[in-house]
Amino acid sequence: MTPLSATEIKTAYAEAQRLQASGQAEAALKAYGRIVEARADIPEVHFQIGRLFTDGFRTDRAITHLAAAASLKPAEPAIWQAWADAAALSADPDVQADFLARLKASAVPRPAQVALQDRFGALKAQTRPATGGLPPKEVSALVALMGQGRFAEAAARAATLLKKAPKAAAVANILGSAQDRLGRRDAAEAAFRQAARIDPAYAEAQANLGQLLFDLGRTDEAVPPLRRAVALTPANVPALAMLGRALTRRGEADLAMRFIDRALALAPRDVPALIALANAETRRGRHAETEAALLKAEAETGDLPIEARTLLAQAQARLGRDEAAMANYDRALAAAPNLPLALAGKAGLLQTLGRFDEAEEWFRRAFATGAAPGETYRLFITSHRTGADDPILAQMRARFDDPATPEEDRAHLGFAIAKALEDVKDHAPVFSYLDAANALVRKAHPWDIATRHAEIAETIRAQDGFDFAAAPRIEGASDYAPIFVTGMPRSGTTLVEQIIASHSAVEGAGEVGTGTRLAQQLLMAGGDGHYRHVRDLAEAEIAGLGHDYAAALRTRFPQAARVTDKSIQTYLFLGLIKRALPNARFVVVRRDPRDTLLSIYRNKFPEGTHLYAYDQRDLARYWRTFEQMVAFWRDRLPGGFHEIRYEDLVADPEAQSRALIAACGLDWEDACLNFHQNTRKVETLSVYQVRQPISRASLKGWKRYEADLRPMLDELGEIDDAAG
Repeated sequence: MTPLSATEIKTAYAEAQRLQASGQAEAALKAYGRIVEARADIPEVHFQIGRLFTDGFRTDRAITHLAAAASLKPAEPAIWQAWADAAALSADPDVQADFLARLKASAVPRPAQVALQDRFGALKAQTRPATGGLPPKEVSALVALMGQGRFAEAAARAATLLKKAPKAAAVANILGSAQDRLGRRDAAEAAFRQAARIDPAYAEAQANLGQLLFDLGRTDEAVPPLRRAVALTPANVPALAMLGRALTRRGEADLAMRFIDRALALAPRDVPALIALANAETRRGRHAETEAALLKAEAETGDLPIEARTLLAQAQARLGRDEAAMANYDRALAAAPNLPLALAGKAGLLQTLGRFDEAEEWFRRAFATGAAPGETYRLFITSHRTGADDPILAQMRARFDDPATPEEDRAHLGFAIAKALEDVKDHAPVFSYLDAANALVRKAHPWDIATRHAEIAETIRAQDGFDFAAAPRIEGASDYAPIFVTGMPRSGTTLVEQIIASHSAVEGAGEVGTGTRLAQQLLMAGGDGHYRHVRDLAEAEIAGLGHDYAAALRTRFPQAARVTDKSIQTYLFLGLIKRALPNARFVVVRRDPRDTLLSIYRNKFPEGTHLYAYDQRDLARYWRTFEQMVAFWRDRLPGGFHEIRYEDLVADPEAQSRALIAACGLDWEDACLNFHQNTRKVETLSVYQVRQPISRASLKGWKRYEADLRPMLDELGEIDDAAG
């Protein structure tokens, strides 16, 4: 790179600072990075980069730059303070110990060293706040009033004392707490901000402000003060747990686990930390871990907060513990009859059980509270056919148009409105809502098709060159014989599973995901971040995958002779899973991609899943990768799976169903044609459709929206109607 002159560096630094001050963190990092490439010996640049990475929770990279800054300017306290922030926010005791060792050996003045060391004291709950010169007894008297529940008196006395001593951060913090307890949220926020402004190192005020903003639903605003509280007091369990909850709500559950794990390492029985863990695990789709965390919290106190009990019910419903789930929903509703999440949760459970009339009653009760989240409307609409005189459409449109409606709720409402408009045959405005809803989800969860292309390339590389067709059965392999149903979402996989699961010898497991997860874990066990090749796996390891899978499914379905597993991604590892479970059968469902992708675009998937689904061009590109994998397995494992086209199944249900059942190694039963009468639990987006007889209504549905689907259709190119 061409060296920069002193004047050019000064100009570049000023621009980087401008970007940083205006909140353009990534642009600022790039600007600072260009300076480092030209001159790596400027401590101020490393310092600013370190601060930006710390604010973004990228503490490893922050520490690299702050260490560089400290080596260039070893006695500068501000650099070490920033390094302390990064070490604290790593939530890693080893990183923190390394920082303290380096600090002790540094040239930083001793008073600054001591102050920074004190941050990392065992369970140090807070810094000593500024009292503005007030006698300690004045502050103690305020604390006593709060302890006695005399909040109005505490607020009045604190306001008087602040006029007398405006620099008393401790008093401003108590005022905020009193106002909060009195329900005066605006006044509480102002007081907490005042306390933090008076004494920026006052961790308790920062944590209280963050908690208040979180309670008000202002999550993005809550994160910075909570982050600051943890940076100032890294052993502060309540602040760690609260930061974890805020990050979880913001959609960053994996990052949240860093702080929740640290909180529980410090206080394994802390109930708020256990509840924070449950929230994060729910977002990560780990419902067994959610249930375990909440049962542990309940064991500590003998009860749970109502919201946590509702979360427990949700987890138990996802785990198939429907009776326990219903009992917990009822227990929550007994304590809070109008709690929207509990009302909607019970409605959703009834819906998955096919009890649609009962479900509608509870959905309507949730709507009547006026506080039902947008997701509740979307779930309701999936099993409700909106009539021309149904007020639900106008209600949803009003909420969608309300500027105060959070974007997450607007996204759910957009999908729901689009479906309701189709119900009433008002097709013209459908895509104005669908495009808006999909754009909102994509905004919240950015995604790059390059991620998928890299995944497919790595998956093929790890399995190519191995002769799956000729490989002998592994000695000691499990005899367990699941029936895997796989394919693109919305291609008919739920319908196909329902047909198979209507057989008397089969239990429908739904989308358990266990096989894919175990296959990925086995391939990743090399520890270098890349898949090992199948030929490098010991046969005992592969057999172990099969036995682990069998154990997991037998735990959930101990009485089932056979189970269906409708995990969408099974097709990625079809050959490996077949090696691990040689008696398994595989069914790949295919459908005209134009109908498949339209159906995907109409729907909102569970948080963090199917992130390609919210852009028309990405949908088409993703479908191509699915076709690539199916073609790969046709070549590498000929005859290893049964393919069924949705269009063929709809056109000739009996012939196709008989061929399907035979491919699963089962004798024919007429019940498989009456699949819609099956009362088993269904938790996919097709919860309503699979309980209806087969219909041709959705065939070539894309033609109605051909103009709206132009980006997707252009990306797909020519499609062979006969191939699907």
